[in-house]
Amino acid sequence: MAVDLETAFQRLLQEAEPVGTERVPALEAVGRVAAEEYVCLRTVPSFRRAAMDGYVVWDADVRDASPERPVRLRITGTVRMGEGPGEGPDRGEAWAIPTGGALPYRGDRVIPIEQVRREEGFLVFAGPLPRKPHVAEPGEEVRPGTVLVRRGETIRPAAVGALVASGAGEVGVYCRPKVVLLATGDELVAPPALPGPGQVVNSNAPTLVAELRAIGCEVDDRGIVPDRAETLRSAFRAALESGCHVVLSTGAVSVGATDRVPRTWLDLGARRIVGRVAVKPGGPFFAGRIGRQWVLGLSGSPAACLATFHLLVRPLLLRLAGHAWIVRPVVLARLSSGFPREADRTRALWARISGHPVQAEILEEDGILAGMSRANGLVLLRAGTPRLRPGSRVPVLCLDRPEEDTELRIPPAQQAPLVVGVVGVSGSGKTAVIEGLLRRLRSEGVSVAAIKHAPHGFEVDRPRSDSDRMIRAGARAVLVTGPEERFLRIRPDPSEPPVEALVEGLRDVVGPVDLVLVEGFQHRNRPVIRVGGGKYPSDAAGDDVPARGELPP
Repeated sequence: MAVDLETAFQRLLQEAEPVGTERVPALEAVGRVAAEEYVCLRTVPSFRRAAMDGYVVWDADVRDASPERPVRLRITGTVRMGEGPGEGPDRGEAWAIPTGGALPYRGDRVIPIEQVRREEGFLVFAGPLPRKPHVAEPGEEVRPGTVLVRRGETIRPAAVGALVASGAGEVGVYCRPKVVLLATGDELVAPPALPGPGQVVNSNAPTLVAELRAIGCEVDDRGIVPDRAETLRSAFRAALESGCHVVLSTGAVSVGATDRVPRTWLDLGARRIVGRVAVKPGGPFFAGRIGRQWVLGLSGSPAACLATFHLLVRPLLLRLAGHAWIVRPVVLARLSSGFPREADRTRALWARISGHPVQAEILEEDGILAGMSRANGLVLLRAGTPRLRPGSRVPVLCLDRPEEDTELRIPPAQQAPLVVGVVGVSGSGKTAVIEGLLRRLRSEGVSVAAIKHAPHGFEVDRPRSDSDRMIRAGARAVLVTGPEERFLRIRPDPSEPPVEALVEGLRDVVGPVDLVLVEGFQHRNRPVIRVGGGKYPSDAAGDDVPARGELPP
């Protein structure tokens, strides 16, 4: 029986632990995962330095300098880079110093070279005195006790510099997982060969090799294994004997006559951890362990193979590599078009996400591989999600953002509300119709919101009230809250936003609603209720309601 996606994730990660640790020179640690926390134990740098090219002087000698009373100081010394602090100038003297040079024992500020002139061995300063002394104190780069790298973090280039500067010669890192990759199937040909009748190019292996190397795995791609039981057994046994941490295969994990991967691993002594997963695409799956080695089987379908890799295999490998964070962010995005099918299990749909607020375009029309190549997200729909209208909010796993969580959590999709226009000429009774509908629908448990179009402006607040004064003074928005209700005044852009944008803003404030009744506006592609005849000929077809002052109960 198939297990749900989140249960499969939990079972895998409960078993996972880093494959080991090793020590490497700090200079070679970039891109590795820290196996311990590194705290700086010394002050970097350990001495006071000049922050500008200039001259070391005494503050008391120059503080009163002005164009009318310039100060002349004899230049009696020079600070050289790489040397320790010297004696420094006496009162009435100056020493030349480069940026980063050790500040001498005497003198307490640096005058930048741009603010002085030299005259026959003298420095002439006519003010004004710089606000800062241009002296960098010890520890400006790294202070003692500063955490440079935390356990489970990737060591970045800047962290290598900080580690070296703080005296770290070697650092402890997690070992890179070693992965043997196998592709099964008599129909496969290795690129760049052209496929013949009944054959396909093994596109899964190059994709997975790239994905595995991108997360720091050492990959041994062993090519294509034919669909023969003994050949498969021999290939799996040889992969285990290589000493790898993971054997990853594609194909032959379903229930067909030649789908022998799960049975072969079980015959070789594997302990099954996860079998079939209730996700589409990507349901055929196998994960087990033989001793400390992992054995994983992905579907041969490219869309299913890569979807399950992102959802289950990548997080597992990141944990084996020692990463603290293993799940990319899942965000709610607005569907640019609807999804016409109910989800009978978790659905993973390749999508392109962009913009703010985030929009999601499901990529299905250009072919599976073409869509995958453009995708930077996976729309995830939980089992039982109904057909979705355009504008519905759906969870999306962001494939182009770094991991930031330890658990895979899929929130429910939020159905876009049905938006119905209520139109008619002024005085026809549109508000009365909306009022009556609101009462009836509320009594039936329907969550309804309304939008009122006031093309000639309106006053929602008393003139010169506190909130009115705030909005007129330039506040982008003012929220007024009282014991019984709240209202939000928003200063809009000069152009009138479309109804879709108003509905989205309404949902941001009040949360999900089932229905939005929109009084006024034009409605070309939405259902409408015409009260006393429509105002715009372009309004969509809808129901006609006679003009009235109120709606009968």
